[in-house]
Amino acid sequence: MRQRSWQRKLTELAAIVLAIAIIGGRTTAAENSSTASDPIYVVDLTGLNQLDLNHPAEARRAWDTLHLVASLQGLVNRHRATLFVRFMKHPDDFWWEYLHRDGHWLARRPVHKIRSLAELLATFQKTPRGVVIYKEDVRATSNVASTLAGVEDRLCLRYDPLPGSIYSHVMASGLPFTRDVVRLFNEDGSPMFTGAAGSVIPGTGTPGIPSSGSAKCDAHLWAKHRVMDTRRVSPDYMAYYIDSYWLTAPGKSSLSNCTLTNHDFFIAQKAFFFDLHVWEEESPVDDPRQRPGTDVRTLKRLLRGMHDLAGGKVFHIGGFTPWAWKYTDHPGAGSEHGGVDSEWKYAQIISAYNGIMDADALGYSGMANASFYQHFPLEDHYPQNPRPTREDLASRDLIRPDGRVAPRAYVTFYMGDYDSAAWLNYFAPRWYQDPARGQIPCGWAFNPNLDRRAPHAMHLARTSQTAQDWFVAGDSGAGYLNPGMLTAPRLDPELPDGWEAWVAHNRPYFRRYDLSIVGFIIDGHSPGMGEKGLDAYMRFAPEGIVGQKIPPQGLHRDRMPYLRMKLDLDGSPQAAGAKIAGLVKDDLPQFMFIRTILKSPTWHQQTMQHAAASPGGERLCFLDPYSFFLLLKTHQRSGAE
Repeated sequence: MRQRSWQRKLTELAAIVLAIAIIGGRTTAAENSSTASDPIYVVDLTGLNQLDLNHPAEARRAWDTLHLVASLQGLVNRHRATLFVRFMKHPDDFWWEYLHRDGHWLARRPVHKIRSLAELLATFQKTPRGVVIYKEDVRATSNVASTLAGVEDRLCLRYDPLPGSIYSHVMASGLPFTRDVVRLFNEDGSPMFTGAAGSVIPGTGTPGIPSSGSAKCDAHLWAKHRVMDTRRVSPDYMAYYIDSYWLTAPGKSSLSNCTLTNHDFFIAQKAFFFDLHVWEEESPVDDPRQRPGTDVRTLKRLLRGMHDLAGGKVFHIGGFTPWAWKYTDHPGAGSEHGGVDSEWKYAQIISAYNGIMDADALGYSGMANASFYQHFPLEDHYPQNPRPTREDLASRDLIRPDGRVAPRAYVTFYMGDYDSAAWLNYFAPRWYQDPARGQIPCGWAFNPNLDRRAPHAMHLARTSQTAQDWFVAGDSGAGYLNPGMLTAPRLDPELPDGWEAWVAHNRPYFRRYDLSIVGFIIDGHSPGMGEKGLDAYMRFAPEGIVGQKIPPQGLHRDRMPYLRMKLDLDGSPQAAGAKIAGLVKDDLPQFMFIRTILKSPTWHQQTMQHAAASPGGERLCFLDPYSFFLLLKTHQRSGAE
């Protein structure tokens, strides 16, 4: 009775999932161009968020649907913004409405509604060349499937022969792409990758690549051989997202944090997907019999391959350590290392190969439609408000007639952390509508390279700026890395310095967005960047930098002011304000660069009010980051202690 009840429920769920409503989208007549007559197809998958992720069948229904649609969307949107997925009511509905306003990008685009998954696949049946099928017995193969989807124009399917499954529906459709199949397992259903001692990874030629001893790592190395070593994968992008191990504990977080909707952009870009541990002394929770360090050695082989493929240029890695499920001390994640500890270890490793992190971290890691948004037409230049001058600051009595800085405690906020396109996509609409925006100086720390996946969000922020909105680069610059790992000798002693590549990567972004400050350089577990790094940053951020492993404050080569990050501020506005006031010293002037994470303008406004009302608060002066650094520069040049 119980089994028949679940069979009926699954049939009903299949009907719900397959009844896909369409709300709109955008295509173009020619590659990367648009015409007003091109229809947009919008898939409404919001109903998936109502499934019970603690029930295995429902969790797999959600996973299979998202993986299939994300792979199709990546292919369909590779050259045109054609297919839009409504998955999270916020922020997807906001962006849909914003982009359709009169005079905006999608204002005149017609909407085509599709009523079922079958119709959706039939509509785009000529886009995929085939399918790639994986099983859960080697969970890494779900990411291998996404890699092949992008490189070989395939749709991703988890093998599930049960009646009513997504796999069964697609393979029974008779559509042309179902006849070209790559299976990531043997014909008899047994694992293709075993990690057997002394074996050779199948499909890697003669004499073949020796097995790593791990089926998980062998799957990654097989994919490297098939698409990276043959230079078919993108030299610009990788993607670090959790594989189907998510299905072992899907109820740990909301569905969006499975991050399958993030795959579409990276599939469109033909990126290489991976999910590997970062600690050499541990076996990962998803491969506990693995010899410790095998994951890390595999990761370094992939990164070295990408470094060489990119010709030493900086390459972009979407995603983040899946800390709720793997690689940390979170319950069940199998490591002795904390979340930040593992983040910093991962950052250290990728930085040594010129990789940057687009850090889609929990719990706002999900992002739909980046393959669609990538075609948003950005402007060539987004100027900031006119920079403050010494005369401006003197008129406000912040610089005295003798050229010295007035004895106050100067504070500016680093409003972060926007080193993730997913986070920017989610929060930009909220802060854009916050009533305190425009009332206080806001130092928005948006990594400019986020315009690759969230150009629409960057455009909104920059074209709606008030006289109180100021912009600096977020974590480390145009991408999150540890700059100290750019100096040779590196983890791979054969690799030269990465400093010229880093400067060349940053300069175009800083020009486009009129940036000249880096608000927070993260060193983490890496060495400080030293003189070589300071010289490099001075070439694109001459108005100031803030770091971790640098002196407390100073002026590099009498030109670039620098400061060590003071603290991370959290809690209620009342407590945060009192904490700031409590930091005020008797020896003034004093300079405090304070980091906040995902705090609204209203929170900052209230914090400033509470700080001013607290003991010592009368000596505080809250500034925008450009006034702040100009005062610091003036103070350092005055020779004051």
